[in-house]
Amino acid sequence: MTGALARGLDEAGLVAEVRRALSGLATGTPAVLAVSGGRDSAGLALLVARARPDLVLSVAHVRHGLRDDAADAAAAAGIAQRLGLPLAVRSVAVRADGEGMEAAARDARHAALAALARGCAARAVLLGHTAEDQAETVLLALGRGTGVRGLGGMRPARDGDGVELLRPLLRLRRADVAAAVAAAGLPTVEDPTNTDPEQRRRRVRTTVLPALAELSGGSGDPVALLTRLADLARDDADLLDELAAAHVRRLVRAWGPVRVVRADALAALHPALRRRVARALLAAVRGTTAGLDAAAVNRTLTLASGDDPVPPPGGRPGPAGEVHVAGGVRVTANGGWLAAAPPALADLPARPLAVPGAVDLPELGLRMTVALTGVAGGGPATLASTPGRPTGDGVLPPTARAPRGTAGAAVVALGPVALHGLVVRSRQPGDEAPGSSRGLGRRFTDLGVPRALRQLVPVVTTAAGETLWVPGVGVAPVGTLQAAVLVWLERLR
Repeated sequence: MTGALARGLDEAGLVAEVRRALSGLATGTPAVLAVSGGRDSAGLALLVARARPDLVLSVAHVRHGLRDDAADAAAAAGIAQRLGLPLAVRSVAVRADGEGMEAAARDARHAALAALARGCAARAVLLGHTAEDQAETVLLALGRGTGVRGLGGMRPARDGDGVELLRPLLRLRRADVAAAVAAAGLPTVEDPTNTDPEQRRRRVRTTVLPALAELSGGSGDPVALLTRLADLARDDADLLDELAAAHVRRLVRAWGPVRVVRADALAALHPALRRRVARALLAAVRGTTAGLDAAAVNRTLTLASGDDPVPPPGGRPGPAGEVHVAGGVRVTANGGWLAAAPPALADLPARPLAVPGAVDLPELGLRMTVALTGVAGGGPATLASTPGRPTGDGVLPPTARAPRGTAGAAVVALGPVALHGLVVRSRQPGDEAPGSSRGLGRRFTDLGVPRALRQLVPVVTTAAGETLWVPGVGVAPVGTLQAAVLVWLERLR
């Protein structure tokens, strides 16, 4: 069954639905009830206490400090007392962000509730959103031009900062919940924002939903239709996300904090999957999907298509083939690659590398190792390498093979001076490509190395600055040899 339940449920029906919604919680599970003092949250506490008396319940009230909320706190305390449940109160400071004060208050509230839950070893936080809340959420998302994920509205269950957020009233009607609260005589308060004409949610409630009731036909119940839409859209979005995740695992590559994907492989995907892969590319760099809007994804995909996107309002155009999106993520397109990097990306620090020896490159999650393969006799022994692809069996001599799973390997011929030690660092101005008089930066361009990660490509040099090996670029032959060494990169464990 999808969508809201029928209007007019009695208390037994309400309790049965809450019991069903919480069937995943085992007997004795600690759970926190988020109680604001309003009718919906009072109904949450009442119905959960009656549906699941076997749970270890406590009441949590969050004070935002945005207005005088003493009456709210008193109502929450009264509800907890009437139901015989312990009460915890936490105050938070709310700072408006790009999504507005309402979103900032919600985020602060959820973070405080999650902290309270962890403090009492609770597995879940229960929220009192009803079917009407879900319908309003869908309409607000629709007004922002949402995609199918936004049409899915609120999830009945989701992870919230390590604690499960559950909405057991999401299929119940607000009026039915309010009637149960009134019958029980629980104290409640009215949130003044519910009567504020400037609040978008109130306008949806008082203007849009009544208008839709006249257009919906049949039952004239837009809440039932919108919540059904939310359930169907959420299922579709989940499937698309699952399909996209498989493409992300197949196509997106990591080099330290940078993420790269072949532009042609991205273009070959269905647009619905292409957008999700691009979103995942940006989210992997940012560490979160919060604040990742459709505009950031669209500008990224426009860049991948070969067109420089128009800068956002108030923004300035960047270099050709480059944009900054979603709070500063640097996205570049060149050489057939789309790459996303953090806004502040430091060079690899210069590190000494003994011969033989190893050095960790924690910025990349890699270790570089040098092993002697024996004294060379005769001309130089060199071997070019490919980034991200280990040098396979049959290429290196049996006694000089890098471990399987390396991120690149090469045999490098060293002169006597180099045996005293090497240096690993980022590219510097004036560096030449190994074995060539061509500048290393120009060589990166020739090979299509993504601009966003060039400063994270390790360069192996002598102490005097002579470039010996750059993974994916090549190795430098040395005329007079004392030894040949095997150099490789492998993942840090």
